[in-house]
Amino acid sequence: MKIHDITASISNNLPPYGGGLRPVITHPARMADGEAYNISKMSFSSHTGTHADTPFHFIADGADCITTPLDHFYGPCKVVTLPVTSHITKADIEGLDIQAGDIILFNTGQSKYMSCGDFKEDFIALTPEAAEYLVSKKIKTIGIDYLSLDPYGAEGFPAHKLLLGSGIAALEGLVLDGVPDGEYILSALPLKYPGGDGSPVRAILIEQ
Repeated sequence: MKIHDITASISNNLPPYGGGLRPVITHPARMADGEAYNISKMSFSSHTGTHADTPFHFIADGADCITTPLDHFYGPCKVVTLPVTSHITKADIEGLDIQAGDIILFNTGQSKYMSCGDFKEDFIALTPEAAEYLVSKKIKTIGIDYLSLDPYGAEGFPAHKLLLGSGIAALEGLVLDGVPDGEYILSALPLKYPGGDGSPVRAILIEQ
């Protein structure tokens, strides 16, 4: 069995969305300092690094980290490389084999930016028309290899609202470098907490 780790490490090398909060990791106890054990303390946003978006992120009565069915984050998925240089359009994806209930992870070549430390404002994201098409195909989950489904500064966050408003979950900040296109088993479970709009995940792909 081969497992691909598609998670960005939580560290100061993560790009903070919009120049926002970076994760903070401290070490209250360390054996090297004479303590009997090692303990770490972590503080970070619910949308840090490789993370899940639940519908509640943008939909007031949407499902959260507890009520979103776990099969949105675990099960068969498809990895698809999109050789695009600008935002993903309907024309870029309408020729793909996308079926109802699919988990689709788009590799746009942006994974290298998930460990560069600086936020990239001109990242590749979805156009509203592409989001509408994915909604029409009744997919289960959409994944992308940078920090947002919407372009930076997009007014009203249309892709998020269209997809999450249709009960579709999202995975953002995936690290898909070196992962061949194809079908895998995905595991990317969010933390379980009430009112969870999102959560860092440990995302892996298992070759079938």
